[in-house]
Amino acid sequence: MTSDSAHGGGTSSRVRPWVCGTVVVLDLVGSFTGPDMLALRRSLTTALALRGVPLVVLNARRAGEIDAEALLIIIAAGRHAREAGGRLIVAAQPEPARPLDGVETRDTLEEALAELVRTKP
Repeated sequence: MTSDSAHGGGTSSRVRPWVCGTVVVLDLVGSFTGPDMLALRRSLTTALALRGVPLVVLNARRAGEIDAEALLIIIAAGRHAREAGGRLIVAAQPEPARPLDGVETRDTLEEALAELVRTKP
């Protein structure tokens, strides 16, 4: 996987993918609003397609604002992961972010990884 960047409106966001065993981790850096969320969409699509049973963690510890459209992308990705027998967990969700209906969350990246390792299919 390669890292992905999006630039728009003077802001910069990055999605840095890496693999931890069978889990794909996407580190989110910066705000994901408007055109910046395209990097998120591309990275999630790739992460979900890497394995037959997708196990994905979105590490939002360094994420800034995540707009409503980006949240819908995350919700849809979580649904896709579940339908494929996998899971998507958002770790360290920023405080101002809205609740993600139907998406699992954990307080830290470590908790999310431990959860996926413990219950992997």
